[in-house]
Amino acid sequence: MTDPRPIVDPQGSRPTNVGDVVASVILLIAGGFGFALLAVLSALLAMVSDGCGPVSVCNFDLMGVGYVIALAGPPLAYLAATVWTIIRLTRRQRSWWIPIVGSAGGGAVWGVGYAMLVASIGR
Repeated sequence: MTDPRPIVDPQGSRPTNVGDVVASVILLIAGGFGFALLAVLSALLAMVSDGCGPVSVCNFDLMGVGYVIALAGPPLAYLAATVWTIIRLTRRQRSWWIPIVGSAGGGAVWGVGYAMLVASIGR
C-alpha cells in the first residue's frame, strides 16, 4: 500500500527565483563600481589636513579616526552586503534588497567619517 501523504523536502528548499538572482548580481556589480569611486574620493580626503596651519586649531585625533572610518567603512559595508547576499541566494531567499541596504549603509558610514573630518578642522 502506498502512503497518501505528499513527499516534502526535508530542507524545505524553494525554487530559484531567476529575477532575484539577476537583480542581486546587477546591484552587487553596480555597488562595486560605486564603492570603487567612493574609495578614490575617500583617499582624497587626506587633503582635509591642508586647512590646518599655525593660525587654525585642528583636532588631529578626530581627523585620524574620521579618515579611517571614511576610508575603511564603505568597503566593509560592501563586503558584508556581498557575503550576506550570497548566503541568502544559496538559501534561495529574496536578496535583491541587500545590496541596496549595503550601499545606503556604506554611504552613511562615509558621511559620518566625513562629518568627523570637517569637525576636526574647527570650521
